[in-house]
Parts: sequence; structure tokens; C-alpha cells
Amino acid sequence: MRGQVYHSRSETAKNSFKYPIFNLYYPVPQTAKLQALLQKKFKSLLSFKDADYLTENSQVPLAEKCQIFLKTHFNYQADHVFLQTIPRMFGYAFNPVNFWYCYRQEKLEAVLCEVNNTFGETHYYWLYQQGEDLNNKWLKAEKKFHVSPFFAIEGEYRFRFRPTKNHLHVDIHFLNNDGSLKLNTWVQGELTALEEVSFTGLMLRYGWMTPLVVFRIHYQAVKLLVKKVQFFKKPNPPEKEITHGTSFMGR
Repeated sequence: MRGQVYHSRSETAKNSFKYPIFNLYYPVPQTAKLQALLQKKFKSLLSFKDADYLTENSQVPLAEKCQIFLKTHFNYQADHVFLQTIPRMFGYAFNPVNFWYCYRQEKLEAVLCEVNNTFGETHYYWLYQQGEDLNNKWLKAEKKFHVSPFFAIEGEYRFRFRPTKNHLHVDIHFLNNDGSLKLNTWVQGELTALEEVSFTGLMLRYGWMTPLVVFRIHYQAVKLLVKKVQFFKKPNPPEKEITHGTSFMGR
């Protein structure tokens, strides 16, 4: 997926940015095939490691680990699971969020959001409505996990996923408890077969993107400090590593 990521803060001090980004998006049972293709086409320039995902059972192949994770925590078995993520570049990886799209009977029935912060912590938001097609529908979950020191924990997320054959679009809104918007963010782009992508083209368009993700996070933090936005100390991680979506919303 070659596209853009956008953030717009609307509380206290306005701050917006938009950066180019690329993701991998693939069916999880084909992880070994993906790894072989990356090795053949890109050597160590682009790579993918099972251990970077789903913190449990680190020695288990990712396709199996995904099945175990869904069964253990949610008693759930999908017909198909697709993963949207940033690959390793030159061996380096950092993903603020990975999206696991879970399909049953051709419906997008659930999405697992695997959120990572810059403190090395991970939290999961499980968005699920049995029998419902979540494509282009809004869902919400209470925020439980510290990501940015410029936002308090209190509030809720609203998510919307719009995957199609050729395009991905994800919206994430962060709202106060009274419903007012704190942060509007989205990531979207066009899907292209990996075989058609050149590493030179990726570098010219995106640069060494994975460390740039961390650099840009800290660059935006400096801008907010200059604007004297309130700084919140990192709290202890939530007792539970998984937060369940609380409702299904039409909008």
C-alpha cells in the first residue's frame, strides 16, 4: 500500500501533518511466502519477522501464532485474516499500529488493532460485532493505553475501516468523554502487487521510512512543547493488555 498518513490535533494547540507512507497488506497464512519473496526481491533491505508481532508465543510461526491469539483471547476463529503493517527496512522496525482484518463469510467481522508506543509497550483493541460487516462502519473503544504524552488517557477512540480490492483507508478519531474531537488521524493508499514494486522507487518516495516514523514522532513532540501543550507523564500500563470495543455505530 503506497499512500499517506495524516494527523490533525484540534485541542489546546492546533497541529497537523501529513506524510507519505507504505504498508504491507497480505493474507496471514501466506507469511512464509511473503518472507521468501522479500528475501528474493529485496535481500535484507526489506524484511519481515514473525517475532515483531503478537507478543506471545514468540517462537511460533506467525500464521499459527495469530490463530492461537484469536482463539485464546476471544474464542474466535476467522475464515481469513489480513495484516496491514510496516515492514522492516535495513533490519529496523517500528509500527505505531498494526491492523489485523478478520473475515468470516466474506464479511469484515473483526479488527484487532495492535498498538505500540515508543516505550516498548504493546496494547490491543479488539473490535468485533458477531455477524456484522464492519466495512465502512464506525466502532468505538475506551482509550486505555498511553501513546502520546500530549494527551491524557481519558477519552475514547472511534475507528472506521474501508478495505477494498485496490485501496485501504483507516480512520481513527480520539474524542473527549463529552464527544468533542481531540485528534483526527487517517492512513490511506493504493494497493499494488509487491512484485511490481522496486526498492529504488520506495527509497526515492519514502526514504528510510521506519526510523523516520520515530523521528517524526519526536519532531512533532518538539513542536507541541514549543507551543506549550500540556505534558502528561507516562502512567503505568493498563492491567489488561486487551481492550474490547464497546459498541457498533452507524454514521
